[in-house]
Amino acid sequence: MVKCSYCGEDVEGLPYKCKYCGGVFCVWHHLPEEHECREVRKAINLRTLERNDTLLKATGRVALYELKQSVFKTRELRDLAIGVTAVVLAWAYPFNIFSLISALLVTLVAYLPHELAHKFVAEHYGCSARYVLSPWGLVLTLLSVLPVFPIRFIMPGYVLVESWGLSAKSLGVISAAGPLVNIASAAVLLVLAPSWPITRTLVYANALIAVFNLIPLGDLDGRKIAGWSLPAWLVMFAFSILLFVIVG
Repeated sequence: MVKCSYCGEDVEGLPYKCKYCGGVFCVWHHLPEEHECREVRKAINLRTLERNDTLLKATGRVALYELKQSVFKTRELRDLAIGVTAVVLAWAYPFNIFSLISALLVTLVAYLPHELAHKFVAEHYGCSARYVLSPWGLVLTLLSVLPVFPIRFIMPGYVLVESWGLSAKSLGVISAAGPLVNIASAAVLLVLAPSWPITRTLVYANALIAVFNLIPLGDLDGRKIAGWSLPAWLVMFAFSILLFVIVG
């Protein structure tokens, strides 16, 4: 049994290998910020590093805040394409024309905006952020195509944020961006297009993604939001549950 290099616990399932330091970690510590990766600086763009080194020397602290143009690299676009395809397949059962159109809309209105919101807000704070596939998440998403699964899993990947030097507030805001997009999208659909046949499906998908990601456990958004502001997490979680109940 492989042990996590950070906490020493046995790793259940496939271990995660950090591409920066080479260590092997469990699901709870696979992100660089979760295992205090000493090589995480390699993932941060040079412009940000030079800027923060200057600030550190001048003020004794690091302030990561820099608006810059978003960049999608080839590998990230590949992972996005695979993730989007997986979500479409998971939502398209029983694979007729209506379900395929519905699945595509769910992906474009609920899943993709959630992930891009994390990426864009993280880059707004000067972080390096990119979408990556999650092996177990991708498997669960594809398995949820089977009718024996009671709910559809929508978790083929996530936005990896290199949060070196970020405050709890900045990390909380980045984490809140995705669920907030889902909550806003669902609310707008209910107000502006309540009679559309597809509205119920899109609101349900947005609410499902928001509720799941706001669970305050592990690497989910909810834990980081609650760590920054418990009231903010409570309000977001309450709204997402309300939306889920309305269309559930």
